[in-house]
Amino acid sequence: VRFVNSTWIFGKAMCHISHFVQYCSLHVSTLTLMAIALDKDQIILNPLKQRMSLIKGALSISVIWLMATCFSLPHAVYQKL
Repeated sequence: VRFVNSTWIFGKAMCHISHFVQYCSLHVSTLTLMAIALDKDQIILNPLKQRMSLIKGALSISVIWLMATCFSLPHAVYQKL
């Protein structure tokens, strides 16, 4: 819509939310790929060790989302129309 109308018509709040969601999804994707790579690295280096438990997996997901939120908040707060 911004490229068609050459202006942002959704207001200030949606501008902040839009940029937060864009950057948060970017960070979540990147951090998830990093977590998968680290898990595969541990599996290759220690093949006889027990795999990641359900609790560690849930904790990893929570940490990934928390980090992505923290990394994305400055983009949402300081974004200008």
